[in-house]
Parts: sequence; structure tokens; C-alpha cells
Amino acid sequence: MRGQALMRKALLLSLNGLYMGAIGALPVAIGFWVYTPWQRLSYPPVYFVYSSVLLFGSDLLLLIALGADLGLRILMGIPGIHRPHPSLLFFIGLAAWATLSAAWSIEPRLSLYTGFHLLGISGLALSLSERPSAWRPLSLGCFLGILCQTAVAAVESLAQSTAFLEPLGLEWPGRLDPSVPGAAVIAFPGDQRWLRAYGTLPHPNLLGLYLLGLAAAPAAWGLRGARWAFLGQVGIGLAALGLGLSFSRAAWLGFGTAFLWLLAAPRLPIGRRMALALVGAGGLLAVACAFAPQTAVRITGGSPLEVRSILERRWLMEQALRQITAHPLLGIGAGTFPLALREGLPPGHRPEPVHHVGALVMAELGLPGALLGLGIAGAFLRSMRRRASPEAHALAASLLGLLVVSMLDHPLWTLAPIRTLGACLLGAWAGRLQADAGPASTPSPCDESARGEPAGGSRNAGRKSTPIPHDDPSIARAAPIPPE
Repeated sequence: MRGQALMRKALLLSLNGLYMGAIGALPVAIGFWVYTPWQRLSYPPVYFVYSSVLLFGSDLLLLIALGADLGLRILMGIPGIHRPHPSLLFFIGLAAWATLSAAWSIEPRLSLYTGFHLLGISGLALSLSERPSAWRPLSLGCFLGILCQTAVAAVESLAQSTAFLEPLGLEWPGRLDPSVPGAAVIAFPGDQRWLRAYGTLPHPNLLGLYLLGLAAAPAAWGLRGARWAFLGQVGIGLAALGLGLSFSRAAWLGFGTAFLWLLAAPRLPIGRRMALALVGAGGLLAVACAFAPQTAVRITGGSPLEVRSILERRWLMEQALRQITAHPLLGIGAGTFPLALREGLPPGHRPEPVHHVGALVMAELGLPGALLGLGIAGAFLRSMRRRASPEAHALAASLLGLLVVSMLDHPLWTLAPIRTLGACLLGAWAGRLQADAGPASTPSPCDESARGEPAGGSRNAGRKSTPIPHDDPSIARAAPIPPE
């Protein structure tokens, strides 16, 4: 019996370590788009990312985390699950509806892929919401991701080339410089072009979105103060610098919104508030001063390339409204919007998703999908006003920024790694709210394995379940921001 107990304890600890390791590695993996094509569907001229079933490295970590979570629950006798946050319930409903849309989709395979991926990441969000202690590895992974991508972005901006990334063997961003057709550049009069920073992602807009999401971790450290405050300030400054070098206007606007909410944290000491304001604004201002002409072009839109981009987005919105009018109840199926644009495509236009997640969900999933999406946003906005710990406040700030970006760009819905990032932040935020309200009546598998005690052991037989403190010392019931 003792040998079995020791083996069970070792297995619990191993699964817990596997889970925490996968969660910690996820933010870094999301920045490197290594993938395996499960099924390439040919729908020219649609870009293959929008028309294929792809398994990314972040998806593998997602499966590992879900498998470890399931293993922990089985070993513990599948303990009860606390009532999820309403935003997660709406998220699960949206994932289920997207999966069902394969029944009437114009391409059922893409809709099933999108739906199953949404179900997977909603499961991850639910798992994270039950494990506030998973914030520690997740936040460390976010900080490492910021360091890596900002360093790469700085080199790309100075060298005006991505050739130095070739030894990594990455498909994206590829070998780019300002002369490469199709590269994301800022155009000046006289045919001068300047390459925007990609990091190791397929597009600069994705770099900006990625850094906006990951900034939640250093922001939380900066709000809490103490020994992690300096690293938090460094992380925010680097995130702002890398986000600035992406020259993504949507990410700029999202970061500004998130930053204002972050600084509005109640009872934040003036010294800490000023430090956060200086490093956050300083990162963006450093880019604006060092690359003033590029910044001016992006803000004013005063080049033919910028005008063309605006016209393309307007045309895509018109097509979205046309699809919504034609299929108002059920939509055309999850993940299929670009496919519906292939017929009658005007010269110079590309069949890609509309740059507005709300319009995209409505076009693909109809009225029920739109209502479920509004439910996610509404439940989040309603809860973000609660008095919360620094971690919950910082996560809410990043999620608010991503919500703003989703009204100007589509990756939170269309691209699997970015969807995973959004789900991680939503689940972690719900978990911090749960921790602020007090420990759940049922211990999480990670807490159980950390103590190495079996669920419902002989000491607890016949007793009423009592709350068990989380193993994260930074969590306290309705923990306020500590004073200076």
C-alpha cells in the first residue's frame, strides 16, 4: 500500500510538472509558428493558412496541458468543478456552435477544424480558471516571449532584413528586406520603402498583438511591486518598444487603451504609477523619436500604400455585410469567410478575413454566434470593474486591449496560435478573479499534487469539504495593491 501511495504521489507530481511546464512554454511557442499540415485544402488564391488544417507547436503544448489535466483529474477521482465564469460559459457555447456549423458550412472540414480548436482552447481556459497557481509559469513564459521577440524586432528594424533568422529554419517570416514584393513595409515618396519588424511571426500586426497580450505579466509585477517590480517595469518597456517597432496601428490603439486601464488601478502608489507610465510611454516614444518619418506616415496614412490598405479593408467590410445579409441566421460556416470571396474578386484585392472579429463571427456563425460573442465580451466587461488583485487587473487591461484590436483586425478569430493566446489570458484572468473571491471548495489537481496528498484520504473521510489554500503566496482574498 505504501509503495502504491508513493507511486501515485510521484505520478501526480509528474503530471503537475508536465502541466505547469506546458503552460509556461505556451507564450514562447506562440511566437514561433512551427507547424505540421494535417490537410492542405486548395482554394486559390486564398492563402493556405486560411484554407488548411494545420497543427502548430502551440497546439501540441495545448494537447499536453489538457492531457495532464485529465490525468490529474482521473487520479484524484475527478473532483468537482466550480461554476465557470460566465465569459467561459459563453466561450464554450461559441466553440460548440462553431463545431455544429460544419453541418451547413461551405467547407465542413475547415469548420470542424476551427470548432475543435475552439473547444480545445476553451477547455484550456477552463483549466486555467481553476488553477490560479498556473499564473506563475504562464507569467514567466510571457516575460521570456517579450524578451525574445523584442530583441529580434530591434535587430530587424536596424538591419532592415530578416536574413539573420535563416539558421533557425523557420518558414515565417522568411528572408525579407524592403525590396521583397509583398513584405510589410512603410512606403515613402520616391519609391523608398522601410521594412516593419516581424519578430519571428508571419506579419508585424501579429507581433504587435502578441506583445500586447504578453504585457499582462510584467504589468502585474509592476502593479504588485516588491522584488518583481523592476523586472515588471523592464518587461513593460520592452513590450512597448517591440510593439512600437511593429508599426501596427491597431496594436498601438489597443496598447494605449490597456495602458490607461492599467494606470487607473485603484490605490496604486503614485511612485509606482509614475514608474509604469514612464516605461510604457517611453518605449513607444523611443520608437516615435528614432523613426519619426515612419511614425508620421503610419499615423497620417499619407502614402498610396496606406490608402490602398484602407480601401481593401473597406471592401472586406462590404463583403462581410453582404454575407451577413445573405445568411443572417446560420452564417456560412466557421473559418470559411475567405473562401466565399473567391468568386467575383476585383483586381488587386485579396480573399482574406474581414478586419473586424464581430463582423467575421456574424458572417460565419450567424445571429447565434454573434450573440455568444457578445456574451463573452459583455461578461468580461461587467466583471472587469470588480476590485481585483494586481494580477487580475493587469490581465483585464491586456484583454481590454485585445478587445479593441479585435474591432480592427481578425487574428483573434482566424489564426490558431493567437486564439490560444487569447484563451490563455481569459482563463488566467478568470482564475485570478476566483482566487480573489477565495479558494474554491474543491482543491485543484495541481494543489493536490503539490502537497502529495490523495483526494478524500482517510483523514478526511466523512468530513465536509473545507477550503484549501492555494499554493501561490501572491494570492490573497481580494488582495489589494500593496503600498510603497
